[in-house]
Amino acid sequence: MAILCRLHRAYGDALIREIRAALPEEEVREWPAEAGDPDEIEICAVNRMEPGFLAPFRNLKLISATGAGIDHFVADPGFPRHIPLVRIVDPDFAARMADYVLCWVLFHHREVAAFLAAQREGRWAYRLMRSAHEVAVGVMGLGQMGEVAAARLAAQGYRVLGWARSRRDIAGVRCFAGAGERESFLGETEILVNLLPLTPETRGILDARCFAAMRRGGVVISAGRGAHLVERDLIAALDAGQLRAATLDVFEREPLPQGHPFWTHPGVFVTPHVSTTATLGAIVGGFAENVRRFRRGEPLVNQADPMRGY
Repeated sequence: MAILCRLHRAYGDALIREIRAALPEEEVREWPAEAGDPDEIEICAVNRMEPGFLAPFRNLKLISATGAGIDHFVADPGFPRHIPLVRIVDPDFAARMADYVLCWVLFHHREVAAFLAAQREGRWAYRLMRSAHEVAVGVMGLGQMGEVAAARLAAQGYRVLGWARSRRDIAGVRCFAGAGERESFLGETEILVNLLPLTPETRGILDARCFAAMRRGGVVISAGRGAHLVERDLIAALDAGQLRAATLDVFEREPLPQGHPFWTHPGVFVTPHVSTTATLGAIVGGFAENVRRFRRGEPLVNQADPMRGY
């Protein structure tokens, strides 16, 4: 029986080479050229897949994501939920996400886009700058990544609000919880940072109602999952002036298709799902450890729950 790897190309050939080196006793095949007989595949490591990709592998016993997100697995109506699904958790995930969030909060707080536009036009466009403590940043999702990002923003001097499904206590962060407190949280937020997991409850949460509840002229930074955002509602809120800008790192379709209005909308800043990425070492080490545990019949690490979405 063999392992099939459908990998992203961010690390080129190094990723498949390192997986083979870490599992010398295993037959490791790379999709698509080496896939071979589907009945010989017992373990799959998958970056992204279209619905139904796993269906031909009738002897599949373990599935591994190559990152933290499992939304593309959950979105597949034919996903075999009886088969264990594990994911990669990099200890540095949260710190790199906090870097991304702080970068873009500073970008919008300090109105960098306006200065870049003025430079292109040859205009000396002086503006008064506010202090960080005058800017209210709301972080939706206070898991590992959200907690570190919120703490980083608070240390920078921002007035930080946090919202999650259940009550949290984070130093320097005013926390809100549950559906009953979401409107109050949004009403005080100028820059909204989305780091929620994708669940049935959070799908489409960045919608017209959300934007209308925010302070007028606000900003959205979305680095959670693409399905959190109702794209047409964002464009409408930008065009109406309810929002002044949005930074998007995740999308319903990735790569973002050519011709999509986000590419050219003056209020939208696009990054190609780079807010945080597992290191090569974390991907290889995490996957190899679970393969070895699976072979020995031991409990798996970082096993996901498709019903919860993470």
